Amino acid sequence: TVIEEGRLWLNASSVRVLSRTVRAGDVIDVIPGDDRLAPPEQAPSPVGIVHEDGWLVAVNKPPGLASQPPRDRRHGELTAPEVLAMQLALRDGHRVDVLLFHRLDRITSGLLVLARHHEAARALTRAWQAGAAEKTYLAVVRGDPGPAPLAMARAIGRDRLTPGRFRTDRSGKTARTEVVRVAASGGLALVTARPLTGRSHQVRVHLAELGFPVAGDRLYGGGGGAVRPFLHAWRLGLPHPRDGARLQLEAPLPADMQQFLAAHDLAWEPPAP
Repeated sequence: TVIEEGRLWLNASSVRVLSRTVRAGDVIDVIPGDDRLAPPEQAPSPVGIVHEDGWLVAVNKPPGLASQPPRDRRHGELTAPEVLAMQLALRDGHRVDVLLFHRLDRITSGLLVLARHHEAARALTRAWQAGAAEKTYLAVVRGDPGPAPLAMARAIGRDRLTPGRFRTDRSGKTARTEVVRVAASGGLALVTARPLTGRSHQVRVHLAELGFPVAGDRLYGGGGGAVRPFLHAWRLGLPHPRDGARLQLEAPLPADMQQFLAAHDLAWEPPAP
């Protein structure tokens, strides 16, 4: 057989037993013989790579793709790190490990940064915890916040009545968000939201508390005719884990969000970083 003849290789090593565990991103090579092999399963759709070097990879995560395994994980469902690991392994011909050190909500699209090794992960985690990462989101919201910038500084905790939901709570964790309207039309607005802290669902909770929930985000009172919540992790500035030099990243808007903005007269020209 393929295994008995030493023609099956896993991550550049010959495999002689069938009990080896295979993970997303592993590279399996089969040396051709006289036997016929079934075609491999189709690879998942690749994620867009925004930046890549020997320390980190930044991707433009599509909405609906989880950052980490959810409790309700469906059979065969992959996370963003798993998809990226498979994508890089297919490209490079060997296993490539990527390490998750922060996350985006499943509904949120945009910049997700993954470390290439543990030293990078430690440095990036320290920067994240110290507030050295400057994050800017774009969101379509219900209502018009007006031309003046808004600031929200209410602590956030879990909603004890609704699993998976968060709310402003005096006993929760400190949270601060800055909001600026960039366009408004027909009862909707496009805003930038800058979370100055990193709490779960922070942007969604604070926008809803201000009275301007993300359109389509039914967990927090959204609607507005959006087929899904349009919340996008747009720009990110952070110290590079190699030398601390400032790295500025930007993720293009998903096509459906661009089309929604154009259809509702919310299209705009973003300023230079």
